Amino acid sequence: MFYGIPPEKMQDFQRAMETLASVYPGNVYAGDMLITIGRNLSFRSDRKFMDSYSTSVETDQEKSLIWRLQVLAWAAQNALFVEGDFVECGVLKGLCSEVICKYLGFQDLPRHFFLYDTFAGMPEETSTEQERSQYPSYMKMDSDSLYKQVCDRFAVYGNVQVVKGIVPNSFAQAAPEKIAFMHLDMNSEQAEILALEHLFDKIVPGGIIVLDDFGWNSAINQCKAELAFMRNRGHAILELPTGQGLILKHR
Repeated sequence: MFYGIPPEKMQDFQRAMETLASVYPGNVYAGDMLITIGRNLSFRSDRKFMDSYSTSVETDQEKSLIWRLQVLAWAAQNALFVEGDFVECGVLKGLCSEVICKYLGFQDLPRHFFLYDTFAGMPEETSTEQERSQYPSYMKMDSDSLYKQVCDRFAVYGNVQVVKGIVPNSFAQAAPEKIAFMHLDMNSEQAEILALEHLFDKIVPGGIIVLDDFGWNSAINQCKAELAFMRNRGHAILELPTGQGLILKHR
């Protein structure tokens, strides 16, 4: 489950993986543009997480995101130690939020989860042509159909609200007063900075932010803008091997 390799290079990649496996038998993990050697992968022993993951993923590509999803589950679980609601900007089909909801038993928590997306790809108002060209499939989505699909996916959670519209304008429809956990995955520098400008002050001390795209070469503009945003507010971003960025709000 390794994506991003050009078809003409796949044979070379497979040979490289075979070589690694022969040198480190039973100790090589590869998935989601991440290769590790000699790791415990202890999250695979977390039955609740594995159940949440396995009952949510549908495609091989989604299955490959296991380490990223585990980071989100960890962050969301630790966010329960402070007050505030949960937020995700950039929902797509709702995979990440569903794993979190299942893992935490969110329907029984005295909190709300706000899910924001256009459900129609990246809007021209808050993204560049270059950013949109990296995700052509997003621009071909049936907005009404996808929105309904996501609403149906979370219908069992009375405390999850799916908000359709362009961030940050859609915050006017519904937004929390205090935030304990926020996940940004909008693949756009301007969109994510706008979300941070509107919501960062609502994140309580001890709250956690996860930036999905922070560590990827293709998101270098997001990376630079978010580093500057956090530096100006006395915060630092931890770049994870998964490509995510992790921030602990401390004031």
